[in-house]
Amino acid sequence: MIEEGHGHWHVDYYNEELDFYTTAAGFYNDRGTWEVFFDEYETEDLYKILGSNCNIDKDLGVFLFTAIDYNDAKERFLRWVETVLIPYVKVNPNLKIKGT
Repeated sequence: MIEEGHGHWHVDYYNEELDFYTTAAGFYNDRGTWEVFFDEYETEDLYKILGSNCNIDKDLGVFLFTAIDYNDAKERFLRWVETVLIPYVKVNPNLKIKGT
């Protein structure tokens, strides 16, 4: 398990059947928990996926949730990808991935 003193870590998701990969980053905060951010798509597409009220940090991306540890973050991120992101990507295949 990755905890305090590591600064940040990445949670990866890969679905072989869909040939789909994405990742999020978790950052340790002063409350002893991890803030998980997602920054794979351009800002306008993040707003489309998550709504106009989502909190987007210009350097870290959109704040998804706070996790108690890596395992909690991984479980929650995988669930979010499968229930929110993949269904949206399937009907919007022209999303702009950052850096492409």
